Amino acid sequence: MIKNYIKIVFILIFLNSICMADQFKYKWSSYTTYFQQNIDERGNNIETGAKYLDGKILFPRVIFSFNNEITEKISDGELGTASTLIGDKRVLGLGGGLCQVSSTLYAAVLYAGLSIFERKPHSKLVSYIPPGLDATVSIDEGIDLKFYNPYTCNLMIKSEVEGNSLKITILGTKPKVREIKVYVAKTIKQEQFLLTTTTRTVFSSGKELFSEIVSRDKYLIPE
Repeated sequence: MIKNYIKIVFILIFLNSICMADQFKYKWSSYTTYFQQNIDERGNNIETGAKYLDGKILFPRVIFSFNNEITEKISDGELGTASTLIGDKRVLGLGGGLCQVSSTLYAAVLYAGLSIFERKPHSKLVSYIPPGLDATVSIDEGIDLKFYNPYTCNLMIKSEVEGNSLKITILGTKPKVREIKVYVAKTIKQEQFLLTTTTRTVFSSGKELFSEIVSRDKYLIPE
């Protein structure tokens, strides 16, 4: 009886996982970034962050915190040291590469039309994503990426690493009803900074509904 009960439980879990996978069959957005391999532990850290991110469900109007859902759940033993920006200095730090996961996620979130609650750019330009689309995170400095799903259907994050690429996709239980265009203005030099503005325009049935300035960002010019 006990063996049969355990068998039934495993079957139900398996069937539920299949149903969950079938529910999220509509692609809302996708963004891919690339990283160098075999230099430090960056690849390992990105794979670890992607593993924890993969399969996360975005329920309507519930704020998603990258630090709460990803960074805090990764044990130190799972991360290695890699190049990272701390303040305006590039150093070797534990967990270097997690910001590439958060930045790739941020870009996918923008293109999916989700609402940004909190986001901060790096102090300097990073090589893996254009200015205006990056999102740094740090528990020690209290810097987080937070956003929420403003729609009525559930969404799911799919995160995968293949070779030197990180791809993050937002999937929905219903088709995406709005078309999203994101425009990052060319950087302008001002004193020791590079300035840029990121704008998002939302369309429905080919007609523009509204346009919003997502961020005005400032980066230190590399010395």
